[in-house]
Amino acid sequence: SLPPWTDLRYRHKPRQSSGINAEYGVVFGLYGDIQNFQQHQIKPSEADSVSYQSVARIAWSLSLMVQVLLCQCGLGGFINSILSWSGWLILSRLTYSVFLLHLGLQTVLVGQMRHTLFLNPDFEFAVLYLGMLAIAYLSAAVLYLTVEQPVANLEGITYRKSR
Repeated sequence: SLPPWTDLRYRHKPRQSSGINAEYGVVFGLYGDIQNFQQHQIKPSEADSVSYQSVARIAWSLSLMVQVLLCQCGLGGFINSILSWSGWLILSRLTYSVFLLHLGLQTVLVGQMRHTLFLNPDFEFAVLYLGMLAIAYLSAAVLYLTVEQPVANLEGITYRKSR
């Protein structure tokens, strides 16, 4: 069963509760199994693991679909206000450029390192991640301003003249 603190105030809103309950089921579905393993070293059964793995991704996808549809219909609540924030527009224009640039930037970074990179959850890895994120978004902003935006302006001029 799920921990009691996961029960949000959505009992009176059945549309939102169906998506939120599926999301919490996916996120906290193995909560009891993890507690049993930490306390008693009892591993979950293979049937539990297989059933969770086979249903979790589908349930997560469907719950996100329900949430998007509710936001589209104006019934999304506070999630709709978060998703419709105007600051996401800037990040959405840079996201594809970050996707294109990040692998090359990571290759350069790892090639320049003077010591072995250990993936431990410590301060060094957090600094490395945040630094790479900042470099990737700054590079994407430069790429957007020097390539994407001028090409979009040229397309706009070209299509206006052809009409």
